[in-house]
Amino acid sequence: MKEKYKSIYKELVKAYYESKFEETFERLMNQEFESKEEARELLAIFCGVEADMEADDHGYMQSIVKGITSQQVRAKIVQKVRNCGTDCEQVEGKSKCQTTCPFDAIITSEDGKDKWIDPDLCLNCGRCVKACDSGNYVDTPQFMPVLELFKQNEKVVAIVAPAIAGQFGKEVTLDQLREAFIKVGFADMFEVAMAADILSIKEALEFDAHVHKKGDFMITSCCCPMWVAALRKVYDKLVPDVSPSVSPMIAMARVVKALNPEVKVVFVGPCIAKKAEAKEPDLKGDVDYVLTFEETKIIFEALGIEPAECKGLPSVDYAATGGRLYARTGGVSQAVWDIVDELLPEKRKLFTAIQVDGMKDCKALLEEVEEGKVRASFIEGMGCKGGCVGGPKAIIPAVEGREVVNEVAYESAIKNPVHSEVLLGLLKRLGVNEYRDLMNQHSMFERSFK
Repeated sequence: MKEKYKSIYKELVKAYYESKFEETFERLMNQEFESKEEARELLAIFCGVEADMEADDHGYMQSIVKGITSQQVRAKIVQKVRNCGTDCEQVEGKSKCQTTCPFDAIITSEDGKDKWIDPDLCLNCGRCVKACDSGNYVDTPQFMPVLELFKQNEKVVAIVAPAIAGQFGKEVTLDQLREAFIKVGFADMFEVAMAADILSIKEALEFDAHVHKKGDFMITSCCCPMWVAALRKVYDKLVPDVSPSVSPMIAMARVVKALNPEVKVVFVGPCIAKKAEAKEPDLKGDVDYVLTFEETKIIFEALGIEPAECKGLPSVDYAATGGRLYARTGGVSQAVWDIVDELLPEKRKLFTAIQVDGMKDCKALLEEVEEGKVRASFIEGMGCKGGCVGGPKAIIPAVEGREVVNEVAYESAIKNPVHSEVLLGLLKRLGVNEYRDLMNQHSMFERSFK
């Protein structure tokens, strides 16, 4: 998000929190934009809702307020908000946004003076948002409707991606972040890494059921919505070899809501594409809202919350090493291998893993697999370089994020989730009395990719 956009978004958050929204909104609309049209488009996006663009200024603002209070969340995730100039960096005739788009979804207009996003090709990965120095592309923040939930005294919990380690300061602990989220208004904060641990066990069992001899292989579906979208949209012939597991984000949300159906769930991570995943027809309603790390940092700043200064609110250490490693490339493979090694010793010789990151390498690997050039029995792909730590809305560089994630993961009290009494107790509360129950086609941890 451009610095100017960040400043405006911060003002909107603070104003809504302090019940000064309408006067602040009116001032921003009249003073902070180059034109009224730009103001209307961007303010609706920043508020995360649909708006009546045909109404007069007062009616437009009231439609925004109504959208927030009635949770009319904006449908578009990534949108182009300004015309592109002709001075953008060119690589083989393509602009920066076009060179970074993994599936050529950004189309040049016939006159060559502008571009547009093809919704049928767009994966909502947000790479164009990160690449464009001019702020021509914007992803939709979703915090304003969450603020309204706080005002309505709804119980809202934050579930945070494993990649959160180090994002708000290398020394900032998960306990400090938990306190920071509660200060914002959340009822609690939970690590998605715990759901990743559950899925590691499930993926190991899927591997056992799918791989019987040399040459057999399984493609993990666990983490990355870009990887899954590529498989479903382009490499659909490989879908029969894809594990039917939901992502850790969805799994954690379902766990939380199974234990407390009234609660609202907000996922916090480095990924824009997770906002699109949460809206998929078979997943809709599991995760209510998605915030990125960048949005969360702005929210903390707007509300005067400094995680590094929080004393911390301790909780039971329930996530294992493997679940926390999901944040970086190779983490899923490592976590699943740990389970295979522990529970399925007869399959050790058949387990060979390959991992790729970045959509260019993901596509190259999937093309090889389609051609029958299978080099491993467990195939993992991450759309961003470095894995989730390299997401478009991460705050720190991917290399630094990987280092902190490794440190936090390897310091976990629980090394292997199959030895976690907390996890075993949770699964029993969910009706999973033995690990094999995770393979049930009606399991809350499964979905269909057909």
